[in-house]
Order: sequence, then C-alpha cells, then structure tokens
Amino acid sequence: MPTSPVHPTSSPGANPYVPDLSTDWYRGIAGAGAASPEWLRAFSEFFTEAAIIGFLAAFAALIWLARRRDHRAAAGAALTVGVTALAYVVSEVVKSFVQEDRPCRVVAHAQAIATCPEFGDWSFPSNHSTIAAASAVAIFCVRPAWGRIALVVGVLTGLSRVFVGVHYPHDVLVGLLLGGLVAALLPWLAGLLSPVVAGARRTSIGVLALGPGPDDEDATVQLPVVEDATVRLPAVRESRPPVMREPRPPVMREPRPPAAGGSRPPATRGPRPPAVRDPRR
Repeated sequence: MPTSPVHPTSSPGANPYVPDLSTDWYRGIAGAGAASPEWLRAFSEFFTEAAIIGFLAAFAALIWLARRRDHRAAAGAALTVGVTALAYVVSEVVKSFVQEDRPCRVVAHAQAIATCPEFGDWSFPSNHSTIAAASAVAIFCVRPAWGRIALVVGVLTGLSRVFVGVHYPHDVLVGLLLGGLVAALLPWLAGLLSPVVAGARRTSIGVLALGPGPDDEDATVQLPVVEDATVRLPAVRESRPPVMREPRPPVMREPRPPAAGGSRPPATRGPRPPAVRDPRR
C-alpha cells in the first residue's frame, strides 16, 4: 500500500471562506500523519475505510438478532440502514451546494497519506464522518451496549479523515453532527413503522425478511396495573397480661353504743291460754 506523502499544488478551485483555524489544524494533523511511522500510516489508511464496513456488519448482526424480538425492536434494527442512508443523501445534497474543494488539492505545501480524490468529489461535509456518526448513533439507539463502542469508532473514523489528509477539521465536525442528528430520529421512526412490521410478519415474505417475532411461549404477559397493590392486613393489637388486683380486706364496723336510757331486755311472750267457749252458745 503506498503511503508516500502527497504534495498538492494550489488550484483555482480554492475556497476563500474556509476558516484559517481549520486550515492551520489541517496542516498540523495531516502533517503529523505524513510524518508518522509507516505502519501507522498504513493502519490509518486501512482503518478509515474498514470502519464503514464494520458498521455494515454490525447492522446485519442487529437485524438478525431482532428476528425473534418484538415489532418495534425489529423496526429499529432495520432502520439502522435506513437512517444511515438518509444521512448520506443529506450529506451529498449539502456537498452539491457548497462545493468545497479538498484541502489536499488547495492547501499549499500540504501533505497527505491517502490519495487525494478527484476534482468534483467535494470536501464539505465529510461523507465518512456523516456515515460513521449516523451508524454509531443508530446502533446506540437499538443496542446501547454496542453503541458505546460504536460512538468511539465513529469519532475516530472522522478524525482519521483529517489524519490521512483528505478533509478539513470543520468538514469532519459538521459531518459528525449531521449524521448524529439524522440518526437520532430512529426511535421515533421505529414507533411509526412498528405496525407496518407487525403486518409484514403476517406474510411469508415478511417472516423471511424480518423474522417471525417472539414466540408465544416466551412472550411476556402484561398483567393489569393495580393502583394500590399493597395487601393490608388487619391491625393486631398487642395483648396485655391481665392486671391482678389484690382483694380488699373486709371492713370491720364497730358496734353502735347503747342508747342513754339503757337497753331494754327483749320482751318474752308466753303461750296464750286456750279459749273457753260459753256453753250457752
């Protein structure tokens, strides 16, 4: 793989509105790349293209894994390709309006690792950066665990375009923002296309393309939501031991004193004499 630096010459297609700061950064980063060891130059030129192929492989894996998932997940996996393609189309439209020439062609005394693209292959924004950012954000929306790694790879892909000398830093920055914003629409689009996936899975072609969806046995049963699911038990009062009261002692009443006149002895009555009836009667 040729890795000799390229020394471009100035051309009439130079864009005077390119920020001087971006041009200075390009000279520094691309110059460092051209002066790097041969193995690093070879790897950076390989990585800047291989990263895009890696994203496409991740899309295929996500679509395959979503064959047994619900309709929204299957729609999201399929849309990883759709939103990335949409971001690329938007980038190409912007390129056709701006028509910024490549820095490896217009920056004097610039050095580049990669071969400078032909005239008419405009620089702003960076297509590689747009595709890398859109792919990374789309993967993050579908599977965040993979997306964290994809985001790092996406940023490195954009930076590598400056390192190999074919883009300004502002081309890469705008490309990353553009791709990320377009791919951020994926969750919303997945919700809209979920009924379409459900209908497609009822056909043989849809099952072949998107998978049959989750099995009935493995499907999650949605239970009704209960506002207050707390089980309230009756309050249990704490039993107290009975209070043992001591018996009261009997009240001893003193006898009443006798009256002033002395006490009379009780009157004793003898038996009555038998009644004598008058014989005249």
